[in-house]
Amino acid sequence: MDPHAAPGRRTLTADTLAGLCDGPVGAYLHVPFCARICPFCPYNKVIPRLGQPERYFTALLAEARRHLGAGVPGEAGFTSLYVGGGTPTLFPDLLRPIVEALPVAGERAIEVLPTHGTPARLDALRELGFTAVSVGVQSFSDDVLAHLKRPHDAAAARAAVSAALARFDLVDADLILDAEYDDAHAGTFLRDLEQLFELGAHQVSTYPLMRFGYTPFGPAHHERRREHELLAQAGRLAQTYGYQRRSVWTFNHPNAPSYTSITRRRYLGMGAGASSFLGRDFLVNHFGVETYIAAVEQGRLPLARWLHLGSLGGAAYDAFWQAYSGRLCASSLGNRAVRAGLRAGLPLLVAGGLVAPDPADDGSYRLTERGFDSYHDLERWVTYHLIEPLWAEMLSEHAAEGGRAGWASPGRTRRRRVWAVVSRPLRRPV
Repeated sequence: MDPHAAPGRRTLTADTLAGLCDGPVGAYLHVPFCARICPFCPYNKVIPRLGQPERYFTALLAEARRHLGAGVPGEAGFTSLYVGGGTPTLFPDLLRPIVEALPVAGERAIEVLPTHGTPARLDALRELGFTAVSVGVQSFSDDVLAHLKRPHDAAAARAAVSAALARFDLVDADLILDAEYDDAHAGTFLRDLEQLFELGAHQVSTYPLMRFGYTPFGPAHHERRREHELLAQAGRLAQTYGYQRRSVWTFNHPNAPSYTSITRRRYLGMGAGASSFLGRDFLVNHFGVETYIAAVEQGRLPLARWLHLGSLGGAAYDAFWQAYSGRLCASSLGNRAVRAGLRAGLPLLVAGGLVAPDPADDGSYRLTERGFDSYHDLERWVTYHLIEPLWAEMLSEHAAEGGRAGWASPGRTRRRRVWAVVSRPLRRPV
């Protein structure tokens, strides 16, 4: 049966989902548990109930085995593994059986809370096969960390980065850029960035603080031009240390590979709050932890939303994330109409100073500094108009099951007109 044969509610099994994959896929595991809630973070997370983590990881392993049984990763295994959250390192012993069960051909990456970045814990992650870690530094200023209500101080963040660099092939360090707060506190962002360059981090990710309406931080006005100025200064600082700007928000040591969770070309998400992109289809798992567990225990895939993008939409999705990495190459896109549209638009992008031909790769174009700024603004628009209302809708599952996600107030989210249009083709699999 063709899973795209008719609109509405459709049954998706592991076998039919495997048939949606248009090529090799990576694996994403979501761990939704935190010991303490950071009020700026919009991701699916809860403070766990007694006994809930054990039941959750049992369900996560069952979901993974269901996909493995259907042959989703293919003979070569998953192209990569990324473990995010929540706090993925909160229950390492419960995570271990799932990681050991997944055949992975390439990079194995995990997010690390600085207080968990001890030599012993990092050694355990390395022994489990992880080759890359992302340390949630956010800042080396205790004032900024207090503003963000992070569960660690600057000393712990610095120690975690140093310990990770001694153990892993690829170490990313995350910084949060809150332009208004940064200007009011003597410009700590650029000093934080310089310290990470001096430490020798392989990559630094400088994410702007996204103020989702449903988080305790709530919505706020963004100083767009000031953010552009700070990122331009960051780029110049990176050059003085020999680093390269490899994407809109990341700076890399020239000899290091890139680390990313969002530009993996195809990925299968597992766990409560995970999403999947299989080439022509975008799927979202249940966010409610108990709802997720119940679906798996009943023998169903824990899918809550399904959007069939088709060849045209899938190629457009590819082009969007290709641009995030600072590159555009029409020949690599899978749809003829999208390839033709991009080729037709490239002269206009060049004339507008947004892209320039890549001298190292004939047929490719690189984003200019102005292009990076434009993408920065576009990504924020997509986040607030599409991602925020979707996640708010999914987070309401916690309230329905009496979960411990009281930090989220879905009713306060932005719901712009575009969401009313885009959400119509979203199906609810059964």
